[in-house]
Formats: sequence, C-alpha cells, structure tokens
Amino acid sequence: MPKPKSKPLNAISLLEEDHKYVRKAFRDFEKMDHEDTEAVQALVQQVCAALEAHTKVEEEIFYPAARKALKDGGDLLAEAEVEHDSAKDLMRKLRRLEPGSEEYIATFTVLGEYVNHHIKEEEAEMFPKARRRGMNLELLGKKLMARKVALGP
Repeated sequence: MPKPKSKPLNAISLLEEDHKYVRKAFRDFEKMDHEDTEAVQALVQQVCAALEAHTKVEEEIFYPAARKALKDGGDLLAEAEVEHDSAKDLMRKLRRLEPGSEEYIATFTVLGEYVNHHIKEEEAEMFPKARRRGMNLELLGKKLMARKVALGP
C-alpha cells in the first residue's frame, strides 16, 4: 500500500497552529489556580516564548510577503504590527513583574485579550485575502518553519 503524501508546509496553516496553541494556553490560564505561582510562571514563560517566535516570523517573513501581495492590505498589516508592538510591551512588562502578583496576573490576562483579538483579525481578514491573492503559501511555509527552527525552542 503506498504511503500517503504528506501535505506541503503552508504558511497560514503553520501560523494557525500557533494561534491554536496560544488560545488554548490562555484558556488554561483562566482555569488555573493563580496561587500556584510556579505553574503560572511556567505557563506565562512558555506562552511568551511561543509568541515571541511567532511574531518574529510573521514580521520577518509573512507580513512583508503579504504587503507585496495585498495591494489594499496596508492598513490591515499596519494594525497587525501595532498589535504586535503592544503584545511585546506587555511581555517585557511581565518579565519585570513578580510572578503571582495581581499585576502579573492582570498583565497576562490583558495580553491574552490582545492576542485573541489579533488572531481573530488575522484569521477573518488577512489570511483569507492572502489565500485569494495567490501568495505562494507553501514556499512561505518552508521559510517560516526554517526560521522557527533557527530561533530554537
């Protein structure tokens, strides 16, 4: 029996996998015992590391390609970059705060709200436009994956 062909890497699918991971992590955080400072800090660090890698590959690879392909997508991409900047600011703030403090919990909660809003916009507006404009999503997927591997765990 022949082996099934593996699907080629697709940039949007890879980005959506990241989205799924962080959405689940933010839901898990809401259900956690926030008094368990060690567990909270571990989750926050994992999510922040994932978000840092994700934003880097979007900004370095996906957004420039989308900017070229989406002639009318400049506002959408500019807004996405501002949202990334806000998320990075919150992640920098988290590094300075005491894990388990009310401000730490509140800051991560707000980060989740921002990120979930950003994800909805990308998946509802940017990604469908990218698909319609015939971007080479397989080639971009290979570039995204190579960059994520280079960034490390």
